[in-house]
Amino acid sequence: MPFRARKRDEVYLYVLLEHKSTPDPEVGVQLLGYLAEIWRRLDRQRLEQGRTVGSERPPIVPLVIYHGAREWNVPLSFGETVAADPPLRRYLPDFTYSLLDLGQVPDEQLSSQRVARGGLRVLKYSHRPDGQGAAVLAAVDDLLGSGILVSAFIYINWAYDAVDRRAVEGALARAPDEQREAVMSVMAQEREQGRLEGRAEGRAEGRAEGEATGKAKTLLRLLERRFHGVPEGYRTQVLAADAGQLDAWIDAVLDAETVEGVFGAPTAH
Repeated sequence: MPFRARKRDEVYLYVLLEHKSTPDPEVGVQLLGYLAEIWRRLDRQRLEQGRTVGSERPPIVPLVIYHGAREWNVPLSFGETVAADPPLRRYLPDFTYSLLDLGQVPDEQLSSQRVARGGLRVLKYSHRPDGQGAAVLAAVDDLLGSGILVSAFIYINWAYDAVDRRAVEGALARAPDEQREAVMSVMAQEREQGRLEGRAEGRAEGRAEGEATGKAKTLLRLLERRFHGVPEGYRTQVLAADAGQLDAWIDAVLDAETVEGVFGAPTAH
């Protein structure tokens, strides 16, 4: 989703953020689609305002936030992924995206903003079991009082392997009653339905059908909690998606501003 920074009250710089938990060879095509969609939307806005289209489009800087355990081995330049002789390259699109590998950034340097630091730390340790306990405690310090605390702990409950219910209860002891009860209610529902064990088996088996089903239900719960409703079209997409796609959408819930932003429809804010 793009962030918009105003400069001299006239020029906008868009930063397009995309989360990845595994190296994705299709990321270049995905970002290219997002870039085109943002510019198309801005063109439509200019037309509605009676302004000309085709010039003065704002720059967009793509940034991929990576929080997987494996080394990122995908080219950072879209042009490197296109097989073309040099004379043809002048006719082809090309751009470079920046990569922020959270695993290479010390926790205290993730962000100077408390809430952003907490959200990035939760993502960072989703594939690093050795630091998950400390990440849970730190998440409370950083996210206490913020709107994403509940979503962050539902994500922790789903994604973290090395953190049990008692650790989450202890970490949430200082949280407001409403937020603490919301997280514990979700965990209780999952325990009753046996999905904790099912997810552990699903992760070991890769793309097992049970894993996708559990992730779909978790994603729908996150969307309901964060956005107070899920349009039927998106609900259908969730129920039909595979485990890899569900992972990407679950990651996006933490900082998306709208339901559309979770599913890749960019919204400026």
